[in-house]
Amino acid sequence: MNWWHRAHNTPLAVVVLTATMLAVPLLGGSAVPIPSLLAGMSAGIPVALVLPAVPAALTLQALNRVPRVYDTTAVRPVTSYRAGMLATTALIAVAIGLAATYVADSSMALAAARNFVGYLGIGLIVQQLLGHLYGPLAVTLVPVLCALIGLAPGGRPYPWTWPLHQAPSAIAATASLLLITSGTAAASFFTPRGAARRASN
Repeated sequence: MNWWHRAHNTPLAVVVLTATMLAVPLLGGSAVPIPSLLAGMSAGIPVALVLPAVPAALTLQALNRVPRVYDTTAVRPVTSYRAGMLATTALIAVAIGLAATYVADSSMALAAARNFVGYLGIGLIVQQLLGHLYGPLAVTLVPVLCALIGLAPGGRPYPWTWPLHQAPSAIAATASLLLITSGTAAASFFTPRGAARRASN
């Protein structure tokens, strides 16, 4: 297992995730100014809701460092390693989010943990369908697209714009859980489209 983690540089991904989650309570009310096309206003998206895209993209990049064909043909059960890494990073994010919410008396850290889990799930699904180059790209574009077209007049997020919802939102929690579950299953049990095409040639 140690060789797999070294090859995929998982320690760096975990360190960046931990540092990001610990930084969320320090950001306070900081926001990223992004114009909203539908709300008719310049929307300020909390940095804490956008920042988790960074460790999510880095986690995907860590998983993609080694060509998938080596994982699929390995003698050892690397499928369980991938699933274990994804589950571990999700649990770390949620644990730090819960602890920070309790200590700082703010639910923003929990919302950031939820977004990390959802972003990671989206990236896994996208790279499974389109190729490993598009997973991290999709993760970075999701919060921008949500800000551009995900706010209704008055600045209220639409139901499908789950990354912009408040931490107690059941819709956002359900969406992130479904995304990470689907993404982990796809990454663990199905061959990526690009890899399948190369194998057939």
